[in-house]
This record gives sequence, structure tokens and C-alpha cells, in this order.
Amino acid sequence: MISGTNGLLGAADGAFLLQKEKRTSNAATLEISGRDQQDQKLYLSRNPERLIWELEKTETELWKEPPEPLLEQIAALLSAGSGEWAETPTELATWLAVDMPPNALTKKLNVNVGRLFNEYGIRYENSRSHNGRKVSFQLVQA
Repeated sequence: MISGTNGLLGAADGAFLLQKEKRTSNAATLEISGRDQQDQKLYLSRNPERLIWELEKTETELWKEPPEPLLEQIAALLSAGSGEWAETPTELATWLAVDMPPNALTKKLNVNVGRLFNEYGIRYENSRSHNGRKVSFQLVQA
């Protein structure tokens, strides 16, 4: 438990609080709260053979990010084509037919690079050389 006033928890961005029903029990609850995450309560059971906590059920559904139309558009264009694409950021804005400056477009993709790979199986790279900037996509998972 977090002891003291709310000042201790107020200084942290979030907290994970694992509570067992009894000291010798293999059942516990994990309460998650924080500034940048949804409050959750997870019910866990300890597997004595593997010595890990396993999720039994959740009190609230986990939050899922809403779909990003730009990422869906990139995935659709790569799937319809050869699965690879590499050009300048300006040509990227033209290829996607978006009304967005190339630097803002690459900034948005840099922020979503993990999501692009995890959700769509697309590897994204943004590089700069003597010849200028280059953006490339490669479909690695179908």
C-alpha cells in the first residue's frame, strides 16, 4: 500500500499496487492508476510451477488507441503495391495525397513508428544524407 497522504502518489506519474488477499494466497489484485493511463483493476493468480502471475480477469476493458487514417492509408497502398516504397518526404505527401507539410507528415510518422510496425507490420525509416532526406517503408508482415 502507499502510505501517507496523497502527496506521495501525487508526485508520481502513476502507480501499480499489488495486493494479496492473504499473505500465503496465490490470488491478488493489481490496481493501476496514473495521469497518462486509464485506471484499471486486474485480478491475478500466481502459478506456483512457473512462478509468474497470470491474468484471470479485468474489471475494466483495456484502452485501445483509435484507428489512425494515415497509417491505414499507408498500409493499404503498400499492400496494393510491391510492399516497399522509398522517396523524399515531399513525394510522400504527394503519394498519400494529404494536405500536410512534408515536415509535419514525417514528424507524425516518427511518433507513430512503433504503432506502424506493431499494428500493420510496416518498417518505417527516415534518414538524411548529403543528397537530402529519404523516407522508406517496407511491409515485413502480411
